[in-house]
Amino acid sequence: MIDLSPKQTEAWWHLEDPNVLEVFAGGGSGGGKSWLGCVWQVYRRIQFPGTRGFIGRENFTALRDSTMNTYFSTLEKVGLKAGDAWSYNAQEHTLRFTNRSEQHFRHMAYQPSDPNYDRFGSTEYTDAFVDEAPEVQSRACQVLLSRLRYRHTDKCTPALLYTGNPSDSWVKSAFVMDADGNMIELPKHRRRVLFTVSDNPDKVIREGYAKTLEHLDPYDRARLLHGDWSAMPNVQRPFAFAFDRLQHVGAIQRRPNDHHYFSLDFNVEPFTAIACHIWDDEHGHHFHTFAEVALKEASIKAMAAWIREQCQHDHLIRITGDRGGYSRAIGTSGSIRLFDELRKELRISDRQFSVPPNPPHLKSREDTNYVLSAHPDVKIAPVCTGLIADLQTVEVDRDGSIVKADRSKQAQQADKIDCMRYAINTYLRRWVDQHRRR
Repeated sequence: MIDLSPKQTEAWWHLEDPNVLEVFAGGGSGGGKSWLGCVWQVYRRIQFPGTRGFIGRENFTALRDSTMNTYFSTLEKVGLKAGDAWSYNAQEHTLRFTNRSEQHFRHMAYQPSDPNYDRFGSTEYTDAFVDEAPEVQSRACQVLLSRLRYRHTDKCTPALLYTGNPSDSWVKSAFVMDADGNMIELPKHRRRVLFTVSDNPDKVIREGYAKTLEHLDPYDRARLLHGDWSAMPNVQRPFAFAFDRLQHVGAIQRRPNDHHYFSLDFNVEPFTAIACHIWDDEHGHHFHTFAEVALKEASIKAMAAWIREQCQHDHLIRITGDRGGYSRAIGTSGSIRLFDELRKELRISDRQFSVPPNPPHLKSREDTNYVLSAHPDVKIAPVCTGLIADLQTVEVDRDGSIVKADRSKQAQQADKIDCMRYAINTYLRRWVDQHRRR
């Protein structure tokens, strides 16, 4: 017997509505989001023989250790036993039912070798469930949505369920709230159902997990316990105190035939970069950041592939970044200059690299906030959620140094803000110096 809460039931009805294609169900942690997705997928595979479902998450480890465990628990709870009703192929990550239905489990991480997620294009699906969707790139979900065209009928219509907790991500802007904090009006093919741990039908989980969440810091407690999409971390000493989301985040101008400026931060996990356009015209000076990437288990080859994806003309590539780019770990054969490795991989000239000494954090903070407050046109594309989060959350200590002691905390990773300050130090140095003198 499967008991659904009122909020889970509401999401279920939306998923079975032939006029609805995408449903976001989420909010606070512990509300039963993953359970809902797994129960719905099992139901569809049994109810509609010969269909094919997709369950995905950003990385396979989280998919295997969390979502798939919930899925197999669901099978057990409804009495579907391995061997009798289904079999699982661990190499293919595919579960096959005796009624010819299939359940595919796939990771959805960005891969530079597959920027358009063509690996999803080889298979068609009936429906799909993306768990913790805010962690997944929106492009991956768009491609997946285009693959929902397998064995549909009047009763078995395409549907894609997203779940997740409040965060400053594409899910928030697409399904929940605009940049001003207003709830958005959804198009007819989309629905949202927001719930928290208080909506979990299991009383033991509901009460026990709520007590656990009460001990979190105010920001995470607001997000995970209360499902607050407007919650912002309490930053005591922000690095980017002049950052204004309303002013600095918005539409950017893409310039495919102009220089593309890349700034890199050579961490092993992740290997990070941002991509910018910087130009002058009759309206003044412009600094637009249009893309970012955080490559996990990365290599120089993977970063080169991402750079080529952003810029189609090799001669327009310009690169800066962390001058301390020495490492044995980022896919190289020895302790060599990583910029040299990147230059060889891209097959571009030395003149396209400019890597001045890294500025001290105190000086870099001063320059970054001067640019944010005085520059006439700093814009960051809304898709650059990592950079935006860094600008909102990264702190400095009493000496003005960026706090990076605990990388388990997002605010202390600071990878994207490092990329931005390297870009400012290299490409806006002259602008900063000239305008300060004035």
